[in-house]
Amino acid sequence: MPPFVRRGLVAAAGLSALALVLWGVALVRRAHEGLEQARARGAARDAVRFERARLSPLARDGVRLFQSTRSVRAVARFREAYFAATDGGLVELSTAGEVRRRFSVLDGLGESDLTCLAVYGARLYVGTRSKGLLAFDGEQFERYWWPGRDAQSVTTLAEDRGKLLVGTFAGGLLEFDGNGFRELRAGEGGERLEAVTTLVRAGPRLYAGTFGKGLWVTEGGRWAHFTSADGLKSDRVVAVVERGDEVFVASDFGLSAARADGLVLDSETAAAEKWRDVATIPSLSSSVGLSSQLLLCKDDGEVALLGGSTNRASHRQAEELVWSGTASQRDARLFTLDGYVWLLGSDGLRRAGVAAVEGARAGEAGRLSFVEFGAQEARQSPASNLISALAFDAGGNLWAGSFRDGLDVFAPSGARLARLESEDLREVNALAPEAEGGMLAATSRGLVRLDASLHAARMSTADGLAGNSVLHVALSGDASQGAEPRPQVKSSEGERMFVATSRGLSLGAPGRLRTLTTVQGLPSNSVYSIWVEGDVTFAGTLGGLAEISSGRVVRVFKDSNSALTNNWVTAVRGAGGRLFVGTYGGGVFELTPSGELRRFASETGKAFVNQNAMWGDSERLYVGTLDGALVLDLRTQKWTRLRDELPAPTVLSVTGREGEVYFGTTSGLARVSDGFFKSAE
Repeated sequence: MPPFVRRGLVAAAGLSALALVLWGVALVRRAHEGLEQARARGAARDAVRFERARLSPLARDGVRLFQSTRSVRAVARFREAYFAATDGGLVELSTAGEVRRRFSVLDGLGESDLTCLAVYGARLYVGTRSKGLLAFDGEQFERYWWPGRDAQSVTTLAEDRGKLLVGTFAGGLLEFDGNGFRELRAGEGGERLEAVTTLVRAGPRLYAGTFGKGLWVTEGGRWAHFTSADGLKSDRVVAVVERGDEVFVASDFGLSAARADGLVLDSETAAAEKWRDVATIPSLSSSVGLSSQLLLCKDDGEVALLGGSTNRASHRQAEELVWSGTASQRDARLFTLDGYVWLLGSDGLRRAGVAAVEGARAGEAGRLSFVEFGAQEARQSPASNLISALAFDAGGNLWAGSFRDGLDVFAPSGARLARLESEDLREVNALAPEAEGGMLAATSRGLVRLDASLHAARMSTADGLAGNSVLHVALSGDASQGAEPRPQVKSSEGERMFVATSRGLSLGAPGRLRTLTTVQGLPSNSVYSIWVEGDVTFAGTLGGLAEISSGRVVRVFKDSNSALTNNWVTAVRGAGGRLFVGTYGGGVFELTPSGELRRFASETGKAFVNQNAMWGDSERLYVGTLDGALVLDLRTQKWTRLRDELPAPTVLSVTGREGEVYFGTTSGLARVSDGFFKSAE
């Protein structure tokens, strides 16, 4: 072959090789650009729009809050102090357990009902029930929330590899880098992780337990999903612990285990073959790993150690474990921090040294000693923050009823005189004072009378009540309805007691009660509220408002024959010589002297008035709703709304005395002076 031909072929081959290289480079560049574009699209898709705002302390003049910080949801160490998240605000404690500060909405907290804590960067992050995420720098709070994304509540927080993971109930699992949020989605389909209850990083694996959809695990960019169908004891995961080469998953029905390695990356083994049943424990609420053992906790605060053999043949029943006899409580959980195991729950904050716990053997849980930490509770604090009923007795003492924690009695000085709790005093719906100094409590188990010595006697259907579920009670003569009880004046027929139940209205004297139902003309048997004016009684029911005279239903107001827009009448109250009617979803109405209902449509809209959350005096009417308290000035006819200064927006009860109004909410009690309302006018 001639040299010039050979050189031509070599040149052609070189050009071809160069073209192939350039083509390959172009393909790689194009693929890289496509990958970057895909990543950008994914990042844009997963980026979460958020807003933030600095929260300033509110004006305190004339407002004081009374909240319990007994029920603890989380604890964290921040700036040489411990912080406890409670259902009544944030508490700062010294390392010795002394209370330094209590933060409420008046301090700019944003919300009283807190769910979780985590330290990230130089700030303490606080999860809330309905107001998103709070950040605290030691002096001021900042709020983050996600418009257009109904997160409902922040359920768990965890620092992970330089990022803050934020679990929400309905808004997915979010990742925060200090500047912005993005959503972490699972699997190839990008499934949203909702109701995340626990987040645990163990080496290369991140575990995300959920409230009702089992366990998600990610490792090496891959995800795996496990449910009760795969071997978990329940789909409600409460804790995850890696110990040795195994991972233990605690659910509300017990404990399951699997080999941690290969849990995600081993695709050949069926999911159902990876998990084994370790223990059946109903109401299991938490677990932490301690050396070669697991410390388990039930919802009522009982704890047990599980150790020894973990072979696949072993299985325990709850009764086979030795549970400690700690105080009964609710929502108990375990947490490890600073060399201690912490026991959190409705009974406060307790801790035990890890070394002491690890020194105990399985079967010796009764020897574990959890010592109370930060037990100083203000004497003015209610036992429960859910204040469902309020009333003053003849001596000026304030009675506060709760949904499941009985009754508190406070002296005029504010100090708690007594706490009354029994099966008969669960679910207190209303309170009515007697002129002699006693108190009537409407409960889900009947009507309970407490005399001046706090001795209780219960009335039920056996005593003539229409039903045991009592929603309201009133006495004729305004003894139970004014700001201060007055001597009772019987009606012309001698009837002095009116009891609203879910099965009708009972009226008359004790021992001689008779009942009105739909047969006698009530619009519904479900009676919620009563107001008595001499011989005339008004009863709010699920089906409308009934006017009763001389023991007979003489008129019924419904949406079909009056201005009512919602028949569910939850509150009836007189104030300033006028009569007001509250509905659940239809706002507030006034029954005029002409006998017609007038609606405050533009002022109260479609407000949801809570059951009997209405009180008034000669100057104002106060109405408790799902969105704060509506206040009507009876002189100017002007409505205002009180919300931000309250412990929570949901107002369940209202009462007042001597120039002060008390609002019972789902997060505590607020006392507001008359001067506060005058300054707002």
